[in-house]
Amino acid sequence: MTPSELHAKYAPILRFSRGERFFPMALEDFLGYTALYRKGEHRPTVARGKVTTADLLRRGADEMFLRSVEGGPLTGAAVASQWGAATLKLLREWTSRPAIAWTPSLARATYRWFSARTSTATQHFWWNDLVFSQLEGALDADRDGDDLPRFVLPVDMRRAAIDAYNESQGGRLRPTYYYRTLREGNFLNLQYWFFYAYNDWGNGYGGFNDHEGDWEGFHVFFKLDHGRPVEPPSHVCFLGHDSRMTKPWEHPEVEKVGAHPVIYVAAGSHASYPQPKLYPLVELYNLIDYATGDATIVDHAEWVGRALDETNTGPVAAMLDYRGSWGTHYWLDLSWLRIAIRSLPAAGAMLAHALPGEITLPGVSAPRGPRYDAAGDERQSWHNPLAFAGIQ
Repeated sequence: MTPSELHAKYAPILRFSRGERFFPMALEDFLGYTALYRKGEHRPTVARGKVTTADLLRRGADEMFLRSVEGGPLTGAAVASQWGAATLKLLREWTSRPAIAWTPSLARATYRWFSARTSTATQHFWWNDLVFSQLEGALDADRDGDDLPRFVLPVDMRRAAIDAYNESQGGRLRPTYYYRTLREGNFLNLQYWFFYAYNDWGNGYGGFNDHEGDWEGFHVFFKLDHGRPVEPPSHVCFLGHDSRMTKPWEHPEVEKVGAHPVIYVAAGSHASYPQPKLYPLVELYNLIDYATGDATIVDHAEWVGRALDETNTGPVAAMLDYRGSWGTHYWLDLSWLRIAIRSLPAAGAMLAHALPGEITLPGVSAPRGPRYDAAGDERQSWHNPLAFAGIQ
C-alpha cells in the first residue's frame, strides 16, 4: 500500500462544535487573500493576493510574516495598548522573571485533566510560563485565582477574517489536509496537518488567545514487521495547543467509523480531542475547550489530501520550508510596556523593574507552521513524533 493509499484509508472524520466559523483549508486559498510583510515595515513586501510560493521560499526568513486581514493593529505596541492592566501586569511578570520550573505537583494543581499518564503532555503547552507565573501567587496565598487575563485581538479583525475566509471558499467547504509519512524506530508515523485561517478562541469562546493562521494535527502510529506496517494501528495522537493526548488504537475513547478515527475539534482553538465534551484545561481559571461535535462534520471521503515530501512544489513546498509566520507576527519593544505599566494606577513602583529589550507578543502572534516552532527550530512533533507522543 502506498503512503497516499494508507493515509486515505485512515483519514480522520472531523466533528466541529456549534458556532465554528473556520475549517481546514487549502494553502493556496489562504495565500489568495494575504500579503507578505517584513518585520518593522508598514507596507507589504508583496501586496495582498499577489503572494507566490517563490516569494515565501525566496524571502521566507524568520522576520517575514503573512497578513490575512486588512484592518486592525500591525504592531505589538498597538495590540498591547488595547489590553487592560491585568494583562499588562501578567506580561510584565512573565518577561521579568525566570521561567517557572515545571513540576508534576504544579501541573496537577493547574490542569484539571492531569493524570499520571498525561503528565508529560502538560509540559508542552505554550502558555505554561504565563499561566504558572500567575498561578504561583494564587497557590502561595492559598486562595482562588483572579480571572486569567486573555491575549486577544480586536473583534473587528475576527469579523474581517470570517469574511475573507468565506469569500475564499466560494460558498462551500473545500476541506484539505496535508499528510506526511515518517519511519522512526520500529514504527511508521502518519501525520495529518490541518490549516485554519484564524484562531478565534479568545474573542469567540472565552479562551486564552486569538491569532491568524492556526495549524493543528493528528498522528497515527503503526508497528513495523520486517519494514511493513502492521494493521490495525497501535496508537493515535490528538494534537492541540502544542500538547497532545495519546491513546491506543483499541482504547474505548477512540471512536472509529471503519478504519477512520473520529476527531472532535474544539471551537475556535481547533485542538483535537477523542470525545465530544467540554475539556476544562486550567482548573483555577475556567479555561475550557468546547469540543462538543454538534455541528459541521467533515467526512473522510470529503478530504482533499496533499502529500508533504521532497517532491512538492507550490504552496506545499512552502509549508515544508517557509520559516516565517502564517499570519501577523507581533514584536513588542518593552520600553513602551515599561512606560505603560508605570502609568497604571494600580501597578506601583514594583512593576518598574528592568525588562528585556524586545519580545514576540505571546498568544496573538501567528505560528511558523507545523515544522518550525516560535524560535525557528524543528518541532519535536515533526522530527521525533514517538518521543512527542510518549510511545517510546
